[in-house]
Amino acid sequence: MTQNTPTLQVLSTIAVRKVLEAIVPEFERLHDVKVDISWGATLEQRERILAGAKADVTIVTAEAIDELEAAGILTHDARADLVTSDIGIAARSGEAVPDVSTVESLKAAFLECRAVSYSRRGASGVYFAGLLERLGIADQVNARAVIVPQGLTGPRLLTREADLAVQQTSELMQADGINIFAKLPTEVQQITVFSIGAFSDAPERKLAEYFIAFLQSPLAAETFQRNGLTPAGSL
Repeated sequence: MTQNTPTLQVLSTIAVRKVLEAIVPEFERLHDVKVDISWGATLEQRERILAGAKADVTIVTAEAIDELEAAGILTHDARADLVTSDIGIAARSGEAVPDVSTVESLKAAFLECRAVSYSRRGASGVYFAGLLERLGIADQVNARAVIVPQGLTGPRLLTREADLAVQQTSELMQADGINIFAKLPTEVQQITVFSIGAFSDAPERKLAEYFIAFLQSPLAAETFQRNGLTPAGSL
């Protein structure tokens, strides 16, 4: 890279952080470009963009992309659905895990454990908070829950602040020393689509288009799969 190397600005959900950190160097090499990524939960990125934050592309939930396109902030002709993600449950490695195979056993596990860790602003955390309400156990669980403002929930297992952590499987996989032992039961599982969109006034529009195509390449698909995400093209 030289002093005149262009920079692609990206606002991205942390759900794909491990994947992008693995493959972005190849994109930078191929296009002689620097990629500058700002990480955050989908809700945080959405609010930043609606408040005027600028970039070339953003990776957030499909619903957020739809909203930002409708607002004219993102262009309609350069979006792509990248992956789907489900919600997993983790405990510290080496420790006994509860049965969460049914909705009733899941409720019992959350009520009986010392504390559950989930995120306040991530897609999984917003869904999980609503799920606790629907299951009728929100007050009991939240009275001792570790609600992470943003970021990963898995590390709260290692500090022993929580006994169970709930988050997108791909995000749980970013924490070492934990055991992702189950997914939410099918009846209450939430499948999230993460998509990429280009800003209508992207300074590096051509690079944005190259980046969107790159994230749909076989290299990206294989890396997504390895990190707990299902490439949208394989559905």
